[in-house]
Amino acid sequence: MSRPEHLRQIVRTLMQVMLISERTPVEHQHVVRFNAHDFHTLGFLLENPGARASALADQLHVAATTASSLIARMVRQGLVARTRDPADGRAVQLSLTDRGRVLAETIRSQDLRNMELFLSALTADDQDQLLALMDKVVARVAALQEER
Repeated sequence: MSRPEHLRQIVRTLMQVMLISERTPVEHQHVVRFNAHDFHTLGFLLENPGARASALADQLHVAATTASSLIARMVRQGLVARTRDPADGRAVQLSLTDRGRVLAETIRSQDLRNMELFLSALTADDQDQLLALMDKVVARVAALQEER
């Protein structure tokens, strides 16, 4: 098996675990159906309260119109709030509602539990080595994306 194929299979297995566990908890199932952009938006706004729609579009690597539709839907669901930027009355800031924050924190906690599970298969030294190697991969991918 080639290295790229081997890595593809590894990533597929890890993503299956992540996608399954990112499914909305039972108490939130009426709020959001599973959608990767929803979960990334919740996480982004948890870490970047007051962000603008353009920053979200950049983060998700989607067109501004796609981000706008996503935001509008999440506002209707009561997960995201739009407010005017006090420094620039024409600009709109995005933030999570209390309901959105609870959901985002629930997802983040589950993701961290998954990472602990993944890392538990390795010794502390192996974990450090894995993280160092993954940092190199992420840096390379980020550099390639910036070239586009």
